[in-house]
Amino acid sequence: MIGFENVSKFIVSDVTLYIPEGKTVGLIGASGAGKTTLIKLACGLLKPKSGKVYTMRKDPVTKRLQCGRDMSVLLADKPFCQNEYTVADNFEILQYIYRLSSEEFCKDYRMLSERLRFDGMEDQKVKNLSLGQRRRVEIGAALICRPKLLLLDEPAIGMDADAKQAFYELIKEKEREGLTVFLTSHNMEEISKMCSRIALLDQGKLLYYGEEAQLRRQYAPMDSLYLKLAGRLPNLEDLPLKSYQVDGDNLKITYNSNHITSAEILRLVLAQTKVAEMKIRKPDLADIIVQMKK
Repeated sequence: MIGFENVSKFIVSDVTLYIPEGKTVGLIGASGAGKTTLIKLACGLLKPKSGKVYTMRKDPVTKRLQCGRDMSVLLADKPFCQNEYTVADNFEILQYIYRLSSEEFCKDYRMLSERLRFDGMEDQKVKNLSLGQRRRVEIGAALICRPKLLLLDEPAIGMDADAKQAFYELIKEKEREGLTVFLTSHNMEEISKMCSRIALLDQGKLLYYGEEAQLRRQYAPMDSLYLKLAGRLPNLEDLPLKSYQVDGDNLKITYNSNHITSAEILRLVLAQTKVAEMKIRKPDLADIIVQMKK
């Protein structure tokens, strides 16, 4: 669906990456890593300095109109909807441009506006919406076009927890229906909830591309299990742990998830005592990048 062959542009350096049809791929990295540049290369807004980009088997720069028929692009720095128009006006324009029948348009609009919670905003001008409201409307607008390919740059910015969850669920449903999604984020948790694969970009270099589970197994297997005990301290001596620390009723266990799972640890603990609270912490993006550079 999208291919980058030894592509360089601005900070992006010699990136080779293929995104297959019907997959949701998350491009993750710190600010300035080159994520937005890759999205703009994929949709034809930028031309590579070297290398080759193809989107839906076409050059997205020279065949931009043909690619645009089957592609929706939501960028962090460019508005998808017209500020001076109302939400309803923006959707009516999209219905006309993409020649959507009234039946399919009304059905999709009802579903998207309810799921993303922008129903009731029809008469408001886009410029008067909050950032979170605007993002929900723009995601709905990007999806109502029924694209085959969806490119999203930091799509959940400004959205509250409920709206983000609705968005995550919607993307997973669309992936099962065959939609290809390429999205950027600096948030590992956000990417985990939506994406089949992860591409990790650091200072323009592609450090990793594949499944998240493999990334963690290879570079960041050390997890932490935090327990608040409601009983006596359990005996952990027979477990293959890296370490454990006790502070009153609080127990912190550090372990290699390649060797033992949190479920196995918890099973042994619960066989000996009671637990009031539990929390698992996995390494974040910064931790993973540090490990990959060692």
